[in-house]
Amino acid sequence: MKKRLGIVTSSKDVGIEYKRQLYNVFKDKIEVTTYAFETNNVQSITNIDAILISTYSQYEVLKKYIDNRVEIIISKLTLSKESFDLLKNFKIDKTAMLVNLSLEMCIETMALLYQLGFDNYELVPVYPNMGELPKSSIAITTGEMRYVPKTANRVLDLGHRLIDKNTIVEIAASLNLEDILSEKRILEYFETLVAYNKGVEFLISRSNSLKNQFNTLLSIMKKGVIGVNKNCVIESCNGHAMKIIGADHSYIGCNARQVLPQIGFDDFFETKKPVKNKLIELNGKYITMSIFPIGVVSSGEILEVTDGAYAIIESFESQENTQNMLRLQLANKGHVAKYSVDNIIGKSKAIKEVRKLVVRMANSKSAVLITGESGTGKELVAQAIHNASPIRDKHFVAINCAAISPNLLESELFGYESGAFTGALKSGKMGIFEFANNGTLFLDEIGEMPMELQARLLRVIQEKEVMRVGGNKIIKIDVRIVAATNRKLYKQVEKGLFRKDLYYRLNVLPINLPPLRDRIEDLEVLIELFKNQNQCSFDISDEVMDFLKKYKWDGNIRELINCIEFFDNIGVDCITMRHLPHHMEEYYKKKIKKIDLENISDLNEKQSFVLKLFYEAFLNRAKLGRRSISQKAFENKMHITEYDVRGILNELKELGYINVELGRGGSTITKKGIEVIGKEK
Repeated sequence: MKKRLGIVTSSKDVGIEYKRQLYNVFKDKIEVTTYAFETNNVQSITNIDAILISTYSQYEVLKKYIDNRVEIIISKLTLSKESFDLLKNFKIDKTAMLVNLSLEMCIETMALLYQLGFDNYELVPVYPNMGELPKSSIAITTGEMRYVPKTANRVLDLGHRLIDKNTIVEIAASLNLEDILSEKRILEYFETLVAYNKGVEFLISRSNSLKNQFNTLLSIMKKGVIGVNKNCVIESCNGHAMKIIGADHSYIGCNARQVLPQIGFDDFFETKKPVKNKLIELNGKYITMSIFPIGVVSSGEILEVTDGAYAIIESFESQENTQNMLRLQLANKGHVAKYSVDNIIGKSKAIKEVRKLVVRMANSKSAVLITGESGTGKELVAQAIHNASPIRDKHFVAINCAAISPNLLESELFGYESGAFTGALKSGKMGIFEFANNGTLFLDEIGEMPMELQARLLRVIQEKEVMRVGGNKIIKIDVRIVAATNRKLYKQVEKGLFRKDLYYRLNVLPINLPPLRDRIEDLEVLIELFKNQNQCSFDISDEVMDFLKKYKWDGNIRELINCIEFFDNIGVDCITMRHLPHHMEEYYKKKIKKIDLENISDLNEKQSFVLKLFYEAFLNRAKLGRRSISQKAFENKMHITEYDVRGILNELKELGYINVELGRGGSTITKKGIEVIGKEK
């Protein structure tokens, strides 16, 4: 089934252009519907899985028309590499008009151009129905030639801006289409886009004329930058570079050949060719390094190296961390809640009540405590609460208090300052509370949290402020707390293993998830759901289904999922009792098959009926055969075939209630069977 994406733009034509771009990227995986303020159809937005909008101000207008469970994505745009090259070669003296649909879109486009390095001239916004037009005769537009003033005698049309990589990834994640991000057409599309770091390279190529601006850029960049002149003398070196190379004094004025021979400026000046993403070892650390020349530029190419070069360096470990975070997001396992109320499946009264509670509690800012046995879906419910809340577009950060050692848990939750303990990062580290600011923090297995940390957690929740380990600065935070535990938390309080004040602080809005055995009417619905999700084609016999409804399900939903996966992998069309996993087979032998021999109420309806017939036959000194049992069942409006009778007789025989004899002797009730009937009477 295709995923449904809505696009909202100011202009109908822009929406059609974005639709074209997205169909080129996602092909037949999505169905796109466009809405435009120009055509006044934004009030009819329905039946979509996610929506792409141009600006935040549009969201403020649209939010009353959009279901709060629909994912909202604000598009980020960039230029094509072709447009980037056109702009670099377009001569502008001082000012140029930037023409677009509205003031807001003009400002967005101007910000993009400045970010890409084109900040050596002034751009003046021009849009429909504005007042006095600027006097400039030069105009730049992104596909909006119809709004270019007639006074412009030189016009550069860069074409419509393109949807950037991050937005494509957000759309794919929102529609659960992450798998296609590695396909060839996606990578080819990404190759047509100009990356934002192109702006850094462009600034470097003309650093002489932008000396002051570039020095500012160096100070705020998160990568290390080292600049040398044509004699290889270091003229600039930002703070990040000093940290990466581990320098304790300034290298400015030193010869790079002598103090930093590993970077390889010598080889660069010999070949005059840029170096990109080379891995080197410097002072015992692996570093990625690129070198860009400063010289005469034409059509984006360096014709002559005249003024030296710049090296951009970055810690390899830092790059790995960044990549890992991106992979987590692509896998939808990062700080994103992927489940909603619709994922809480079941028709039982208990689960319907859970869904109602989730919707009601989502709109509150109070703490939620989710209790339930292991495998009942506590994190799913936590994510559903977040996605039904007003902060669903913020971070959902989950941490398992039992999975992290007590020594590390404190620093993970609250962060730490530089030098707080042995092995701490020199730059310090942001804690989970800071990272989840303005979003939801899910504390799983809260009952496992050490007592000494419970006091700190209580203060953070009460005061809405946190202090890093080894720090002295108070950091204000605003976090929605959702906690979960499979323990009887109040009993932990009574035993002195959990703070009473923290328990009451967390247990403001309680939700208890019923175990699967208490909502067994949901079993068949869940089995069909998991079969469809895993594209399973097997059937389950009535006998097995009857057993599954009597099974204890200690592992709850998680165990059911494992069971379905087991059935799918044994490769049979119909699951019978002989296909049960070993642990279920053992349970059947001990608990189901060997019913309490002292209580006939443990027999099912058909077994009980047949045993009573044998008791009556004993009293009347009559014989009883399979055909007569089936006939009497029919007379009592009960459907039992002769084949069914054979199975029931074997079951009663194994329980010791009847003797089954071959030939004329037939089957008879035993002393134990008579005693059981007598007790029932």
